[in-house]
Order: sequence, then structure tokens, then C-alpha cells
Amino acid sequence: MFKINKLRTEILTDKSENIADLYGFNFSFDKGLNIIAGPNSRGKTTINTCIYYALGMEELLGAHNEKALDKALKEEFTIKSNEEEEGVTYRVISSKIILEIENGNKEIVCLERYIKTNTDEIKTSNIIVHSSSFDHINDENNQNRKEVFFVNSRGNNEDANGFYNWLSEFINIQLPQVSNNSRTSNYSPLYLQTIFSALFIEQTKGWSDFFATMPFFGITKAKEKIIEFILGLNELELSTQKDILNKEKNSLTEEWRRKIKSFSYLERQTNSIITNIPSELTTDKAEIDKINILFSTSEDEKISFNQFLLQKKEMVNELENRPISTIKENREVAVLEFNKQKEEYFKLKDYVEKFENKLRIEKQQFSSLNSQLSVVESEIKDHINLQKVFSENIINERGANQCPTCSQEVTTNLISTKNIKIPQLTLEENTNFLRSQKKIIESSIGSLTETVNEKEALLLYFKNSLRQKEILIKSLSKDLIADDRAFSESEVVKKLQLEREIESLQLLKESIEELKMELEALANKYHNNNIRIGNLGESEKEDENKLVDFENQYKDFLFRFGYESNEKYQISINRKEPFKYLPIYINKREGIFLPQSIRINSSASDFVRNIWAYTLSLLNKGVNHPGIIIFDEPGQHRTNLSSLKELFKVSSGIKEKQTIIFTSIDKPLHNEKDEKIDLDVLIEDLESSEYKLIRLDNTLKVIGKITLSK
Repeated sequence: MFKINKLRTEILTDKSENIADLYGFNFSFDKGLNIIAGPNSRGKTTINTCIYYALGMEELLGAHNEKALDKALKEEFTIKSNEEEEGVTYRVISSKIILEIENGNKEIVCLERYIKTNTDEIKTSNIIVHSSSFDHINDENNQNRKEVFFVNSRGNNEDANGFYNWLSEFINIQLPQVSNNSRTSNYSPLYLQTIFSALFIEQTKGWSDFFATMPFFGITKAKEKIIEFILGLNELELSTQKDILNKEKNSLTEEWRRKIKSFSYLERQTNSIITNIPSELTTDKAEIDKINILFSTSEDEKISFNQFLLQKKEMVNELENRPISTIKENREVAVLEFNKQKEEYFKLKDYVEKFENKLRIEKQQFSSLNSQLSVVESEIKDHINLQKVFSENIINERGANQCPTCSQEVTTNLISTKNIKIPQLTLEENTNFLRSQKKIIESSIGSLTETVNEKEALLLYFKNSLRQKEILIKSLSKDLIADDRAFSESEVVKKLQLEREIESLQLLKESIEELKMELEALANKYHNNNIRIGNLGESEKEDENKLVDFENQYKDFLFRFGYESNEKYQISINRKEPFKYLPIYINKREGIFLPQSIRINSSASDFVRNIWAYTLSLLNKGVNHPGIIIFDEPGQHRTNLSSLKELFKVSSGIKEKQTIIFTSIDKPLHNEKDEKIDLDVLIEDLESSEYKLIRLDNTLKVIGKITLSK
């Protein structure tokens, strides 16, 4: 747990007389409720984003490093003495933020992070941690008590030099390992940035959904994991183990399907019919034992493997026990056999050509997938290089923003966000998405490789069968044109081919038995997997008690805030998917018990009240909660003044943790009563000791001259 004590920005400008002539702002914060209030365009957002930035959480704002900050902190700002005058414009030479924070053990540190630097030695992707309070940050004996940590790079939640790793230790949070589809190991920590998406609600996107600003990291069921962690549910560890076992189960199921596919290849190789193949994975050994081989002797008759093998052996015995026929004796049979073999040959040849064409298409798909993989790998490499470009501040900011390659001017955010309705992913989110795509393509390549290899082996078998038929047809042709007194060559060839068929049948039998043993081994593993999943059990009673407590708190807050879209009994915190651990609506009155999203069953203003209630309940009941929340402009979507007033009252009652609310004043709420945000009304029922008020100037913006000694 931690709280913010002080925030300070220091800006050196082109009009600074010396390095002590600085501009910026200073603010102090207390435990409990902190209110930053002022008219629009006075700097509330600037203050808010500075907190995000100092904590390395600017990714929740949709950007990395200084790109998330207002140009007043990194390019230029104007100071006016009143609204009428043009004011004086100051160009930023260098700027930085200092944030003093304190953990539950009363340890105080200062986080120093540069926004713009006038030296290449200092990077905006680094955060300097001073082991002292702000008042003593420049003391001589504190100069060596500082460490440098990196942000916005891979491993910063795990690496000893990663800032998030340091911060989680400082605020006494042990990040659990969770399932992650974008990691080669399939696991990662529950990243601190995802947890903070439940704490910091910014006005642009934050009020649109629960955890709306959560970055994409490939974590499986990330929202569920965040709630399990914050509330301290045992299900978090259980669900991670379940994820491991479910992945193993999926792998076993996929392996089963591959084995089942092998039966169809054996059928084609031997012209057999394999029956009673269980399409779905079964743990019933009797079902596996039922797998059997049949052969068609006519359109209507099928015989067993043993009968078919016996027929072949009897045919060989018959040929061995009778004298070799002469051409004349065998001519009529040879003509019939010749016509039969010729017909079968052309049918098989036609089938092989079609089979080869299909295989050719699959090989083209294989080639296409490899090309796609190369493109994705190249894009991942480019994204990583771009991250280095931005993190190492390679783009020139001395004057106009210019591309380091072509020197063309680029905007601060690379693309204009004007009129853009689609969500914009950050470079890291894009990189994670590309890594997920890479895994999908690699999986498809692996599956297709196996299919192509099997079909190539099958094609060789078919071509060999064609050659055998060609040999038999040639021998029959010779018999048909040979001297009647000569011995029949086709009988000798037929005997040899029958012997080869018998060998193939024996191999088929061995292959079937081997496959059945492999299926049985998979079934045993699947059975043991199910036992282990069953032993994990469902959410324990202790978890249910915590969820009941959390649900009661949430519903109490929600209706105190004036929620009207549904009745109290129709709303609950869901225990199962979908919407696990999230508020849901259930229409019990009409007998419909299917859980539905609270968002689509609430008015816009009531859904904002949901986010207030949910976030405050997590703060109040979360055993692993970092202890701080930030609401940026909670007066959204025609919310009424009485609801906002109750929000302030509830927030002031959570005294041992920290709530920071940024709110406009005199801003129309656009509700039915035509109300405006009136700060005096919002705090009229609160004692002055119950909140800390930072009221911004009605005329001047937040950035002004500051003294170095503060």
C-alpha cells in the first residue's frame, strides 16, 4: 500500500535567468479524500498525467514516455496575468517531475523522472528513486542514496532494474505468476500496469467500461486475475493451476485428434474400413478396444481383418500348390484380369492426380504461412526497434519534431487523434498482438507440416500401388500376346503381389494396435488431468465470504449514488463466466436467469455510478489493493449533483487510503435539472478535516514561477 505526499514539476525555460529560475507547480496530498478543482483548461489534466508519468503508468493514457504529456511540459507554455492579454510564451529547455510517495511501513521516497532533457545521458524512459523525502532530496548525505530503474521495456516487472519490480516491492505487493499467451514460457507476472487500470480512471476512455485502459499483455482472463489478486481470493492460485491443467488438457485433446486422423491415412493406404473410432477423447477403455478393421469384398459385403488375411493366404497357397498354368490354359482368366486391373489402374491414377493437386495446394498454403511468419517476425523486429527509438529519445525534439531518418516533421503523437473513433494501440500492445499472431501462425505451420508429411507418405504409397498395377498389367499383356505353350508370367507376379499384400496387412495390424496403445496412454493422461482439476475444487468458502462482503459493499455504494436503472435484487457480482467478478443484471421478475452485462442494462450515467461503486469497493475491501484511486472528471453523462455529492461523502469516509478526484467547477452536467458542478454544494456536508482541497485559479493556468527551495 502507498500514498502520494507531494507532486512537483520543474521546468527550465528559454527565459530563465539561471538554472534556479524555474517554472512549474507544487502540490501536497493527504490520506483520505483529495479534491483538485478548477475551471476547464486550468491544468487539472496536466497535474493528473504527471502523477501517471511519475509512477510509470502513462501507458494507461495510451502512450509511452513523454508522448503522454501535454506540450506545456515539453515544448512551450504561456503565462497570462488575465484572460484578455496575450501573455508571455516560454519555450521548454528541460523539465522533470518529482513525486514523493510513502508506503505502509512509513518509508518515504521521491521518484524523479525527466520529461525533456538537454543532455543525452538522461533518458525519459528511466526513473530515479531517491531514498529521502522531497525536503531532503538535495542533502549531501542523500546524494548517494539513489537508484535508477527503467520503464516501458520488456522485463520491467521482473528485472531487478525494472521500475515496476521495484515499485511492487516498495508498496509491498507480490505479483503472482499467471497464464500468458504472448510469452514463450506461457506465464508472466500479473503486470502492475494491469492492476493500476483498476485504480486510475481517466476521463477520455476510463468511464466507458471496467478496466477500460488496461493494456494488452496476453494475460489469460486478465480482468478476473486482477480482481482475484486485489480481493486476495484463493481462486487466483487455483485458477493459474487450472490454466496449466487446461492447457495440458487441450494439448491432449489435440494429440488425440491427430491420432484419430492417422486411422484415416491407414484406411487409404490399405483400402480398409476402420470402424468404431471414438471421435472425442474418451477415458473408457472398452471404447478404444472396439476399434476394428473391415474390408469390402463387394458393394454389400464386408469381412473382418482375420477373414480377409485368411483369404489372401489361401490364394497364395492355391497358387503355390498348383502347377504353373500355360498361356492357353489361363487366357480367358488373363483377359478378365487384364480388363479389371486396367480399370482399377485408371481409377487409382485419377485419384492420385487429384490427391497430388490437393497436396500441392496445401504446400502452397505452407509456403504462404511461412511468408506471413517472416512478415510478422520482421514487423516485431521493427516494433522493437521503434520502441528503442522512442525510449532512447532518438527523435529530435530540439525545435520541430523530426523523423531521424527522413527529417520530415512528425506530430508529438505520431498520428493525429482528431476524428479517430477506433482504439489506438501502443507500440507495446501492437508488439504483443504480433507475438500472439506469430504463435498462431507457428501453430498452423506445425499442424500443416504434419499433414503434408503424412500426405506425402500416402502419396508414395499410392504411386507404389500404381507401379505394382503397371507391373501386373504388363505381365498380363505379355501373357495375352505370348505363345500358348509358354508359362503364364502373370501368375508369378500375382503370387509375389499377394505376398506383399499379406506383409502390408500384418503391418496394418501392428500399426492399429500401436495406435490403440497410444490412445489408451492419452486417455490415462486425460483421466489423471481431470482428477487433478477436480482436486483443485471450486472457489473456497473463504473466497465466497470475501465476494459476499465485496458485493454488499458495492451494492450499498451503488444505490447511495442514486442508481435507478434496475432494482437492487436484480444486480449481483457474478461468480462464473461470462462477466466473472463483474456486476451483472439478472431479470428475475420475468424468469430470465441468464447473466447480462450491467453496462448494456444501465443508463450512461448509471453505468458511471457503477464504476464509482466498483472502484471504491475494491479500494475499501481489497486486501492487496495498492491503497490509492484516482477519478478524473467523474461527473460524466448527465450525472446529477446529488450523486456527485454522495461520491465525495463516501470517498471522504475511506480515511486510511487515498482517493484523488479531479473535477471541473461550473461545468454543465446536461441533466434534466440543468445543473452545474458546484463545488460548494459538493463539500457542504463535509468537515474541513475530511478532505484536502486544491482549488486552481479561476484565471491563471497551473504552471507558474516556483522557487527551488520548495
